[in-house]
Amino acid sequence: MSTLLSALEPLLNLDPVRWGGLPDATVAQFDALFGPPDERIDTVLGVHPASRTRYRHDGAAKGLLMWAREGIAVMVQTVKPPDQAVLGELPEPDAVLAHEILVPVAYAHEYLYCATGLVLTVARAFRGGMPDRIVRCRGIKPLDRVEAFGPAYYQAFEDRIQWAGLDAGVEPT
Repeated sequence: MSTLLSALEPLLNLDPVRWGGLPDATVAQFDALFGPPDERIDTVLGVHPASRTRYRHDGAAKGLLMWAREGIAVMVQTVKPPDQAVLGELPEPDAVLAHEILVPVAYAHEYLYCATGLVLTVARAFRGGMPDRIVRCRGIKPLDRVEAFGPAYYQAFEDRIQWAGLDAGVEPT
């Protein structure tokens, strides 16, 4: 358990600069480490089914969300995001992807750091005057290439939109 806790500590302390990637871990190991979860639901991650579990933790992150498939952890997310100042400490992301979630008055880019398995959702205001801010901090296993961050983890928001007329062969107006 201490190995899992050691791997998760950078996110639990809102220090994504030190994040090294999600280790191999089971749902049972997360349950043993954090105790009974606050919530466990069936959901979707990317385009595939997954379970999402919410754990309470007293660290700066205020808790952790964990997605799993077939009892194996595949992604974690802090309940509270880190301060945007960490963006200045991180290298340039390997990719800046289209938004996956909607954020009021901002466009939310997905910053992907393959070598460490870090994914930050960074909101940039539609109109100036507000600094960029991190609204979501997630961790996965390190990736060897950007394309590996595919449908198992991510689906761009615009890919979720379906025009009712297209299914019937009618173009939208």
